[in-house]
Amino acid sequence: MATAVDAKKGGLKDNYNSCHQHKQSNASKELNKQILRAFLHDPKHKSFDKGHKGERFRCKDEKDVNEFVKEFEIDDIPHFSVFQEDHVGEAHEIAVQMSRQPIEQVIDAFAYLRTCYPSSPYIEHLSRVTFMEHPRTRECLLPPPEQTMPYSYFRENSMMWGLTKKGEDAMVVMGTNKKHHRKMNILPTNAKFDKERCLSWWREDLGLLNHFYNWHLSYPYPPNPPRDRQGELFAYMHQQMLARYDFERLSRGLPRVVPYGPGYGWNKPLKEGFNPKLKFSSARPANLSLGSENYSFAKTSTEELEKFKDRIQFAIARGFLYDKNEVKVKMTMNNLGNTILANEGSINKTLYGNVHNHGHLIIANANDPSGMYNMAPGPMHEDQTSPRDPVFYRWHKFIDQLFEEHRFTMDPHKAKDLQFSGVELENLNVKLEPEDYHKKKVDKPLDTKNHFYTYREGKKYDVYNTNKDQEAIKVKTQSMDHIPYSFNMKAKNKNRGDVMVCFRVFLVPETDEPLDDWRNMFVELDKFVESFKGGETKEINRSDKDSSVIAARRAKFEDIKDGKSNSATQNNCGCGWPLNLLIPRGTKQGMRGQIFVLASDWMQDGENPQEHLHGSWSYCGLKDRKSKYPDQRPMGYPFDRLIVDKKGKPMRDLETLVDNMDNSCKTDVNITFLGAWDDENKKQKDDKKEKNDDKKEKKDEKKE
Repeated sequence: MATAVDAKKGGLKDNYNSCHQHKQSNASKELNKQILRAFLHDPKHKSFDKGHKGERFRCKDEKDVNEFVKEFEIDDIPHFSVFQEDHVGEAHEIAVQMSRQPIEQVIDAFAYLRTCYPSSPYIEHLSRVTFMEHPRTRECLLPPPEQTMPYSYFRENSMMWGLTKKGEDAMVVMGTNKKHHRKMNILPTNAKFDKERCLSWWREDLGLLNHFYNWHLSYPYPPNPPRDRQGELFAYMHQQMLARYDFERLSRGLPRVVPYGPGYGWNKPLKEGFNPKLKFSSARPANLSLGSENYSFAKTSTEELEKFKDRIQFAIARGFLYDKNEVKVKMTMNNLGNTILANEGSINKTLYGNVHNHGHLIIANANDPSGMYNMAPGPMHEDQTSPRDPVFYRWHKFIDQLFEEHRFTMDPHKAKDLQFSGVELENLNVKLEPEDYHKKKVDKPLDTKNHFYTYREGKKYDVYNTNKDQEAIKVKTQSMDHIPYSFNMKAKNKNRGDVMVCFRVFLVPETDEPLDDWRNMFVELDKFVESFKGGETKEINRSDKDSSVIAARRAKFEDIKDGKSNSATQNNCGCGWPLNLLIPRGTKQGMRGQIFVLASDWMQDGENPQEHLHGSWSYCGLKDRKSKYPDQRPMGYPFDRLIVDKKGKPMRDLETLVDNMDNSCKTDVNITFLGAWDDENKKQKDDKKEKNDDKKEKKDEKKE
């Protein structure tokens, strides 16, 4: 029995721990603030010419160069790309060296470099990799990249609008008047009659661009050894991006993505032109042909890439790859992914090449393959800009075709093998949970059961490194979002013993096509684990904000600066699908789809069943690079391959699949787009309507 003295000691210990944690929290917040210096250029820096107003500052004297910068010979890499091996290799080598140095000196060095190169993607990449590696800053919060590197995220005319509002003479830079600038600012990214322009809002979503940028920061291809199942995750994450993009295309009456790559129209003109309207990316005209000469950035040609593709296809057909010693290595999704990605896990980079990364570089530099004219590459050159370009999805559809060829060689899932004996699911519903904000915006009753609602609204962002001082400017953009919801279902454990159940939740558009033809259209919405006692029945409620695919809330620059951020509850790595794009846009009339849930045995499936899972682990794995991917099942299970019935025939449709498994359920849903909720747009429409009414009245008066 505990005595009063013990209780007192325990209380003192708790007070000590609480005080210690409070001190640690304050120290962490202070370090977070200090790190911000590394992401802002400083026009008052003593080493630089105050009269210089160009993109880069000039050193007054070589003796003033930061000692670390001089020691490690750090300089900017023009047209830096994570798809170029020597670029990423150099960044990794410097980051490792700097992560061994005192953090105060590292911050000073990057503050110096950022002042030298305010808009450099390389310095941005190098600083983030270093802070992610440094033992003092691994758990610290880094500002969102769209705030510190805005020219890679916002169209140049939007940036000019922000500078104009701040009082900068932006119109001189634009070379146009205010009326024309206002029109330029609202034009979509693509040409007026380009059908792809209707999805520019999705491709340019900041959360999507951030997810892709941070995924590549977490999973660089050289020279680190690959993380657990990195090759398979590379395949699955991009397949899910394609599934979500195809969902959006169907909602706008467009066909699914057609592959583009060696053997898939590679030798024909690329019909999609694209103008990203970014400061440091060039446009691509429509019907541009890829030259057969060597590409300076990729250091290869289209013909060589086709040879590497053929070798990979032969290896898939045979079921094995040859390593450097000509030893056969079994073909697996992970080995194939690492080989296509050409990371350190590639079975044989000499034999199978660097297909994925070199494809990015070839397409990005199609305007100037040899570099003769020193033209800026297109958006496919950089990770933070690639998803803006429609050809990104065509290229990755080609990459996914290679993975699909391997999926066809796998033994299919038998329906009986998907069953979880003794576990039953029923009464699956989606419950709408609008907040006060949504209720005020909606002027009609909403269907609260099995109905998703999406809307578009304008947002403003504070961004830095755009002008001659450290003050932020505001940039406007449009963003899609949805009214919050939760899943509700009843789950029964009829077994005598306790079980741990993994609920795998998918959304798919309604179709009359065979299930296997639609298999790659299943979008993962969530994956979570619940424990059940023997004979227990539970009502499961799961909020959209708890999804295993979405990124945790990212601390803004201002939050970190004001000490309002919390490293324990906010996301440092930034990898994860944006919550605002979790549900596809749908249509104004209502797009029909289906929610499917499969319950599986987590004691069999989990890598470490007792481990607490949080964050966007479905698409990004766990934050700790040494951790194994939590789910031992193939990624995308059970839709990672063909599913067959008792007779070995392909499962016809989702309804038949559910009828064969008590541990699954489905429900029909509608996805309705409510339109724009932008007050400014509404005011413009009201003003226009009022003017039209006035004109009509005047016409009527003349007639009288």
